[in-house]
Amino acid sequence: MTINTTERRAAVRERYARAAVTGDSCCGPTDCGPSAANTSVTGAVATPTADEMSCSVGYDQDQLASLPEGANLGLGCGNPVALASLAPGETVLDLGSGAGIDCFLAAERVGPEGRVIGVDMTPEMVERARANAVAVGVSNVEFRLGEIEALPVADASVDAVISNCVLNLSADRPRVLAEAMRVLKPGGRVMISDLVSSRPMPDFVANSKESLVGCLPVRIAEYEADLAAAGFTGISVEKRQRYPSDHILADPQVQQVVRRNPAREAEVRDFAQSIHGGTIQAVKE
Repeated sequence: MTINTTERRAAVRERYARAAVTGDSCCGPTDCGPSAANTSVTGAVATPTADEMSCSVGYDQDQLASLPEGANLGLGCGNPVALASLAPGETVLDLGSGAGIDCFLAAERVGPEGRVIGVDMTPEMVERARANAVAVGVSNVEFRLGEIEALPVADASVDAVISNCVLNLSADRPRVLAEAMRVLKPGGRVMISDLVSSRPMPDFVANSKESLVGCLPVRIAEYEADLAAAGFTGISVEKRQRYPSDHILADPQVQQVVRRNPAREAEVRDFAQSIHGGTIQAVKE
């Protein structure tokens, strides 16, 4: 059964609301934890801490130590702030800002003359992020409730759009990129971290709500085509660190299919092992 747009959005919102309340992460273990390469489809895996998740995808200990308590939920698959070349005085927009980790790091880069806007569709996440900002007295960051497919942000008002493991969850990624184009100033850029793969996704994985909210990749060619269709130039989609996705191997729906047809286990394993954290860059002329 195919998941429709409404079901997809509701599943993602419910999962991230739970993460905001409980503090647990969404995705499977990374290189800081057990490897999917050594896990059977029917096996169990340990869950890494938020800091372990973050250290494995590009954050360093100094960055993590600078954050307000509760800002890092280990939900990312890269570190866009480390790559975004943010400058003092710039305005930055974070798509799917969660508890605020990248917003707070960006705020340090742009300084008191700059501004950071975080947009998230989950009320619990926005509430948590705002509480984090108050706790540390950050004045150049604000968090807005809204969907990234219809951003509550003015036209041509931001210098850089960042995002971390969020666009892969959207039911309408082309619309998100069109919105990014709308809100960017001429010469502005996107710097996105997301899960990518060069392999096709098995149909029964794509139609599993559990795998979806646990993070599924975007085909590299699709990202490139969507960015071009939105009008971006200077497009670059690069695979970086391998991203073990044990949640796919442990998905009950996936396991059920494999039990019925054991030959499909290799297909699932090959797909899971093809997933990487990717860096997606583009410019608005």
